[in-house]
Amino acid sequence: MSALRLRTATTLALLFAAVPASADTLYVDANLASGANDGSDWANAYQGSDGLQTALLAAVSGDEIWVADGVYLPTSGASRTVSFQLKNGVEIYGGFAGGEASVNDRPAFGVAPSILSADLGGNDGSNVYTDNSYHVLNGQSTNATAVINGFTVRGGNANGSGNNNKGGGILCLPGSSPTVELCRFEDNRCTFGGGAGYVNGNPTFTDCEFIDNQGGSFGGAFDIANAGSVRFDRCWFEGNRAARAGALEIFSSNGVRVTNSVFKDNTSTSSGGGGAMWFGFSQNCVVVNNTVVGNTATSNTAGGLLVSSTSITVANNIFWDNEGPGGAQNSANQISGTSSVSYCIVEGGFGGTGNLGTAPSFVNAAGDDYRLAAGSVGIDAGRNSLVPSGITLDKAGNPRFWDVQTVPDTGNGSAPLVDIGAYEDDTLPVSTSFCYGDQLGTLCPCGNDHFPGTPEGCANSQGWGGKLAASGSNVYANDDLVLTVTQGRANQPSMIVQGSVAISTVFKDGILCMGNPTERVEVVFLDASGSGSTVTSILTGGNVPGPGVTRYYQAWYRDPAISPCGTGSNFTSALQVDWL
Repeated sequence: MSALRLRTATTLALLFAAVPASADTLYVDANLASGANDGSDWANAYQGSDGLQTALLAAVSGDEIWVADGVYLPTSGASRTVSFQLKNGVEIYGGFAGGEASVNDRPAFGVAPSILSADLGGNDGSNVYTDNSYHVLNGQSTNATAVINGFTVRGGNANGSGNNNKGGGILCLPGSSPTVELCRFEDNRCTFGGGAGYVNGNPTFTDCEFIDNQGGSFGGAFDIANAGSVRFDRCWFEGNRAARAGALEIFSSNGVRVTNSVFKDNTSTSSGGGGAMWFGFSQNCVVVNNTVVGNTATSNTAGGLLVSSTSITVANNIFWDNEGPGGAQNSANQISGTSSVSYCIVEGGFGGTGNLGTAPSFVNAAGDDYRLAAGSVGIDAGRNSLVPSGITLDKAGNPRFWDVQTVPDTGNGSAPLVDIGAYEDDTLPVSTSFCYGDQLGTLCPCGNDHFPGTPEGCANSQGWGGKLAASGSNVYANDDLVLTVTQGRANQPSMIVQGSVAISTVFKDGILCMGNPTERVEVVFLDASGSGSTVTSILTGGNVPGPGVTRYYQAWYRDPAISPCGTGSNFTSALQVDWL
């Protein structure tokens, strides 16, 4: 798995936010071998592979359970019918290293993995799954207050009869509506439907990953049947397999919503089709702002999305490189069975409003980076009104609506226009030029405005105006802002200065554009072309910037030859940097 998919800082901050530990916090540490084993604090946490089950039995509504890294089993015995039963009002958080004082002190997801395993016999490494639990998690009779966050769910094998042939990772029968966040479901399987999960209720899955699950007949990751408002948002589906619907099967359901998610390398292995998704006999379902790439249907059309006997909203998605039988990648193997498609990028083209047939251009598809590259036709090309209410973040946890000012708005709605696909290009101008050209006009002290309207300062003795440009990023923590002077005076020193307010006052041969106070940042020696640059963290002076702070930058440079006003120095144009 790429680091990109796990690096969701904004998302993690939202999901990890919680109150500090209280008397209603129960602690679990499978690796602990000392203490009272009563769950009262980290030193006395519930111990062993069955420590989480002990905590669940003790927990009542209002409690939180904090679980350290380690492997946890549903039972210390051999009964395959035992699962981790979620509870209303009980929030279960995994991924602790141990010793943390609040949920948001946890390390990044995956650093200290808390694994919920169905491997009762400890023999999954030998590919023996016949003694595994049928289901790792059970959401029976839960509502949204039953929360599980920060776990890897692994090895469920629903190969029994009745409901024990469904949902190896999680079983959500009618009346099951838990909240599942930041969890990874991997290597779960079943014989009927839903390797990662079988759903008749209304659960929500946010920031989850579903990897290499096997769904038997229906839904490599999920079989959703006769369900309601199931939600998948900011999820990743990869390597899942089933006879029909490689990742998601939605059958006879009302109100399922799939948003801001990536589907990659999922496979339908039989005539059912739908390498990534299959929808049938459903209504009021939404597939919006997803990236569906490289999925396969080996025996039927539509390696991407197949819709049967239903009508769903399909908008702002990317369908590309999905294959049907024999590797065909025409439009019918991207989407089949529906004409209600708009503002999507579809390989081979697809009739409908706002649809595009041009390659989406990803940052690095080979490295699982499906963000839109600069210049992608998907930037600012979606339809705002088709984004479901309440969707404010993209797959990476960045703002879902963002205007890239250098790109024409080709979508529908008022700026900022949503992008097509799971990721929003949130490129900001690193800086904004000001205090130049027409903005200076006759302010240049001796009529030395070079070309009015161009982003440069007042003219110097070499006949042009100095420029200051920025590259790198305006993300303060990145510490990679590069400030570059061009068209200064050749072979002379220059000094980058910073201010906290924008002003405009004559100083020497140019215009000083910032102040209150004006502080030196860096000295740069200009070369024979009058250019020079510096990577600077902008940390000098007493008015240090930071996230959410705006600062103004300009370069002063010597001009000892006969300068226009005879003062011997000048200023470049100025930049405004809005630090993030």
